[in-house]
Amino acid sequence: MDKASSLASGVDTKIHFFIKGNSPAKVELTSVGGKAHSLIRMIDMNLPVPSGFVLPVEFFSDWFDAIKKTDAWAAFLDADVNSKLRSSCDALKKETINFSFSKSQKEAVEAALAKLSHKGELFAVRSSSPEEDLDGSSFAGGYETILGVTKSGIEDAVKKAFASCLDQRVAVYKKQHGFDFRNPKIAVVVQTQIASDVAGVGFSLNPISNSYDEAVINSNWGLGETVVAGIATPDTFIVDKNNLDIIQKQLGAKETSIKLLPDGGTEEYVDSAQIYLSLTDEQVKELTKLIVQVEKSYDRPMDIEWAFSGGEMFLLQARPITTYVPLAKELVTAPGEQKKLYLDVTICVQGLFKPISVLGTSFLRGASSLITSKVFGKDMSKNVDESFAYMTDGRIYMNVSNVFEFAGQEKAVKFINNMDPNAAKILASVSGEEYRSHNKDIKHIPLHLLLQLPAIGLHVLEARLLPEHAHRHVVQEVKEYKRDVRHLAAENLPFDELAAALFDRVRQSVFSHILPAFATSRIALERMKAIAGEGKYEAEFKDIERAVPHNPTIEMGLSLYHMAQLLPEDVDSAKIVQLLEAQQLPKPFLAAWDEFIELYGHRGPTELDIAAPRFRDEPATLLAQVVTLRKTTSAEDNPQERFDRGQVSRQQAFENLCEQLHGKGWLAMKSFSSLYRVYETLAGYREMPKYLMIFAIDTLRQRALKHGLELFEAGRLDKPEQVFDLKIEQIRDALKNKNIDLRKLAAENKVIINQLNAVASLPIVIDSRGKIINPPPVEAKEGEVVGTAVSSGIASGPIKVLHTPDEKPLERGDILVARATDPGWTPLFVNASAVILEVGGMLQHGALVAREYGLPCVTGVTNATTLWEDGTMVEVDGTNGTIRLIS
Repeated sequence: MDKASSLASGVDTKIHFFIKGNSPAKVELTSVGGKAHSLIRMIDMNLPVPSGFVLPVEFFSDWFDAIKKTDAWAAFLDADVNSKLRSSCDALKKETINFSFSKSQKEAVEAALAKLSHKGELFAVRSSSPEEDLDGSSFAGGYETILGVTKSGIEDAVKKAFASCLDQRVAVYKKQHGFDFRNPKIAVVVQTQIASDVAGVGFSLNPISNSYDEAVINSNWGLGETVVAGIATPDTFIVDKNNLDIIQKQLGAKETSIKLLPDGGTEEYVDSAQIYLSLTDEQVKELTKLIVQVEKSYDRPMDIEWAFSGGEMFLLQARPITTYVPLAKELVTAPGEQKKLYLDVTICVQGLFKPISVLGTSFLRGASSLITSKVFGKDMSKNVDESFAYMTDGRIYMNVSNVFEFAGQEKAVKFINNMDPNAAKILASVSGEEYRSHNKDIKHIPLHLLLQLPAIGLHVLEARLLPEHAHRHVVQEVKEYKRDVRHLAAENLPFDELAAALFDRVRQSVFSHILPAFATSRIALERMKAIAGEGKYEAEFKDIERAVPHNPTIEMGLSLYHMAQLLPEDVDSAKIVQLLEAQQLPKPFLAAWDEFIELYGHRGPTELDIAAPRFRDEPATLLAQVVTLRKTTSAEDNPQERFDRGQVSRQQAFENLCEQLHGKGWLAMKSFSSLYRVYETLAGYREMPKYLMIFAIDTLRQRALKHGLELFEAGRLDKPEQVFDLKIEQIRDALKNKNIDLRKLAAENKVIINQLNAVASLPIVIDSRGKIINPPPVEAKEGEVVGTAVSSGIASGPIKVLHTPDEKPLERGDILVARATDPGWTPLFVNASAVILEVGGMLQHGALVAREYGLPCVTGVTNATTLWEDGTMVEVDGTNGTIRLIS
């Protein structure tokens, strides 16, 4: 602009230098941006960074003032993010074309160049945003880098770098990561350009396997831009960071390279050495040492850009790796130590792919602490080395190494196959010796537990001999449990004491009657299979496991269906929430609704997390499902009739088995029949411990929200729900001490949880050095996808992919595809014709409900939610575990 002279007056032209051998001045990240801040820090650590300087955010204050006075800026502020953002950003960038340095800016830059440059030297000019290259945001490729800039071309290069902060890509990235994209800021780095012979990038962990022990290096001849921008296939080197052994060398095609031109600028060319590796073993090891040094200095995984010129190594950039799977420090073993193996139970049992809240983790850890103390005589929740399960940072991990040591790999895999066949395949493929804990104490049954076995044994004996008595005791226990929990909630106990009392009451109910009852039913089923002959009559035994009574999750789904039938057929789905609030729905429906909320209002999607809203809190989601269920009219789609047919099939399977086993003798038949009675009466209680746990979680949730509102009104939290970012003991202390900084605690508590939330797909199995273990590849026939059969039958229909139960309607006949399901998904099964899940086994919620409703179900289908689009017609074979495309 020759607007320049009018903008010059108030500009802060202070420039910050980073020159090798000189101690740089302290600078604020908000002033110099993430990239420059890192370069200055690395110079201070005496790392081989090319010298340069940074034009801070304040240097461009007048340029931003001028931008914000334009019509283009007003259009940008009003632009719809989804439709007009690109055009408004382009208009803003055009406004910068006429910008130029003011007199004071030009003098400051010329003085800086004189201090930095020698005759004929070239420069690299890069943007440096205050929001760039941080722990949670890299902005990789979003901002502008200009290479091979001459001294006379600095001003134009700075303008380009400045304009890149107005780019649509940057605005979209900012919005996705929670930054204010309507308030752009930028600093610009001017750095001595290295005329590299070979250059590239390096990662301090393996970005594919997540292994913390491996560094990965990509390289190409010439400048590193071909590697950074992805315009050539680089050479790849994988190195063991602990001993510098080069594990893998992969020759890349290196289709093109970029070199500096003597008079400025760059040029693409094909290097005649493209058929050779671009790094020697010595250079690879030297780079690995640099990567390790940077990682240690920052105390986190890092991604660097590097170059070799004339045999000398340079570090051009370093930024935190933002997309990796972190582990809590207590789960990580030191390099070279015996590794541990972890199974993420939050995924394969609970179907929760994102971390649960801080308070949710605290509750589950507290429950584990109390229960293990009472049962085993010591708290096994605090030390991962002693435990079979460990809760931290929103995840529940099974210590598979201890399970291998306790039961052996083969038995452990068989047990885990019931939870998740994919996980079982992974664990069957690993070296048991490599991951075995060798903790011999894990095999010893504690004396404290032995002393409790007689009492537990009496309940097991009652369940085996008198299953109807055991059933009545469970029913009575559930009534007493609910009554006691309500009394505890009304006593106004301190928050931590209420939590502890709830933990203990759950323990009493589960261990006194419910767990012995369900465990006995599973033992009975296994004994029935043994009498029939191991591996025989699989189809009959699948029917035996169908439609068992007393399952609270199935009863919830049936209750929801019956309630839906009480609505008029022409109910206005758009107004049903208001009609309910105004009590303007039919009285029978209102009565059924009240009864449903009394029994199941404490439940809901992701219910294991105390932060998750319940059906009672957000009835709109439930009511939408009720309206969909009202459309279900045929006998085939009626869940009650499905359940009744399942009971008939179960009884027929039992009678068929009795006929087949008649020749085994009177005693065997009598035993088989009594075992069946045990299984039929008590197997449904598998879901009861979770039902009771969720009831306790909801009770504490209500108290937590009460305290959250108090702390919010006192100005100590940003919103009442922020209370879920605190631990139980922190809430207790906060209510006693008004000086505790709760916002700071909440932020600290969520560091790893936030990192895990940024990971697109968390792994099911990971070791203590961060390595993700994937299942062995499965061969499928052309046009088929193979999973694990968990509910028999064949059904065809259109695919409907859901990531949450309320994402979109599931119409009658749709094939439900999800990563996993929990009880909050139950109503959707009524309209489904079949179910496909990414994770879960025979005992996972989705498989259980599918069997009860007689729906074919296939689990363990890798990337199921991305394999098909909605409406794709497939055939699901729940007997053989295959999904086939049909025309």
